[in-house]
Amino acid sequence: DEMNLRAAYSYTLARPRFREVAPFLFTDYTRGLNISGNAELVETRIHNADLRWEWFAGDTDVFAASVFYKEFRDPIESVIKTATGDVSFANAAGARAVGAELEARLSLGFVHAALRETRLWTNATLTRTRIELRDEDVGSQTSASRALQGQAPVVFNVGASWSHPGSGTEVTALYNVVGRRIEEVGFETLPETYREPMHLVDLAASQRLGADLTLKLGASNLLDQSVVLRQGGLEVYRQSPGVAVSATVEWAP
Repeated sequence: DEMNLRAAYSYTLARPRFREVAPFLFTDYTRGLNISGNAELVETRIHNADLRWEWFAGDTDVFAASVFYKEFRDPIESVIKTATGDVSFANAAGARAVGAELEARLSLGFVHAALRETRLWTNATLTRTRIELRDEDVGSQTSASRALQGQAPVVFNVGASWSHPGSGTEVTALYNVVGRRIEEVGFETLPETYREPMHLVDLAASQRLGADLTLKLGASNLLDQSVVLRQGGLEVYRQSPGVAVSATVEWAP
């Protein structure tokens, strides 16, 4: 009665975005790159299969594990098209992805009754992808065997929250990291551009001030991480969004 085992299959489509198929060139001024659409793109067809096990250990406690497999036909990728690094979009012949996910959500009430309103949750996803190139792209793209563009090998999240219903106080802390992944596919002698991981720590708090008012405080990117792109081991782009802090008062009569 406390467990579920689920198997699922679905067939989905991913259509190109307007900018990916629009037949004009525009400039990314932050990186100094020209980007052009490709009117010959076709939609991506995806076969999805997964197997998931869930254990509901308590009223709010859940432990789950799943494995999944995806097969892509004509996946759309961001690719370098010229020796100067200009970017466009193209369909690969296909791609496959296989992975696993672990998830847990639990209250610390089992440690002590006073910790019942303290909750922890985490999930981790491990994925391996391999691309299948079209015959005409085998000679022009840098890597004949590589991961799917934009797909990270690991995604990890962990969070904790504490609430006190009597006083209307709630505090939440979040951590997230996405693994190193291809930003743009390489072209001839130009290697792939990779997006490096960012370790993000965010905090949020809310306090009820009365029947109608709530004070909300937030802080994001507390580790002051930067967006970093590397190509062939060289840093080609860095953006520092900084630490963002916010405070709002919400009135809900």
